[in-house]
Amino acid sequence: MTCEETKKSLSPYIDDVLSLPARFAIDEHLNRCPVCRAELSELRFISRRLAGLPRAFPPVDLSDAISDAVMIEAAAKRQLPRPSLITRVTRWLEPKLMPYTVGSLASVLLFAAMFAGLRPHFIALREAAISKAAISKPSYRPNIYEPVTPALYAASRAPFAEESPSLNPTGALAALTRSYAHPHPEDADDMVVVATVFSNGAASLSDIVQPPRDRRMLTEFEIALRQDAAFVPASMDRRPDTMRVVFAVQKVDVHDRNF
Repeated sequence: MTCEETKKSLSPYIDDVLSLPARFAIDEHLNRCPVCRAELSELRFISRRLAGLPRAFPPVDLSDAISDAVMIEAAAKRQLPRPSLITRVTRWLEPKLMPYTVGSLASVLLFAAMFAGLRPHFIALREAAISKAAISKPSYRPNIYEPVTPALYAASRAPFAEESPSLNPTGALAALTRSYAHPHPEDADDMVVVATVFSNGAASLSDIVQPPRDRRMLTEFEIALRQDAAFVPASMDRRPDTMRVVFAVQKVDVHDRNF
């Protein structure tokens, strides 16, 4: 599940009204996403505070006050003159005809307003579908002897770029991750951090989930984020302008590289 889908289901998740498959999927997502875990913790805190509020009780004389008001209203109606036949027919037809007339007119106006409001979105969806089709079937043939540009790399990740921003292949962060390919055994280290990615591809460190044993590794990571755009611009990925991603860095020793 994505973060957006998980956040929409957190309220029924807390109330324990989800089906077992949906609850299992949310549990799997929460185990690996610190952002959604923080959202869940905040919702549970609000739920506990609301449950602790005192219960409101009606006034003791509410029933007597309602009875007196009904009796006064009934007595006032008995003193009114008897309405004419036309008035009685009009009163009988009004609740039967007016809802259909007003409802039909309101439905037509609402449909026209919704169509006018959603028309730009329909156009944008159509353009996005055309662009996605063009990206999924590129007219160019990649040359393996030429360096990968940010635009070409973003195009190759088109189906996933909306949820996971593309790393800038020419940026300092990409160069830093490539340098982890052949660490010394004693330098092997892992870390998991949360980064906020902006519309221009720049990113900043938001949270540290699993700090590395060697603090220099975290310092190098922050320097690489500040040095240049760590990710491609949002326009290339067709993703939201600002989003958070979980970045897991693991140093591994790769003995054979055939790429």
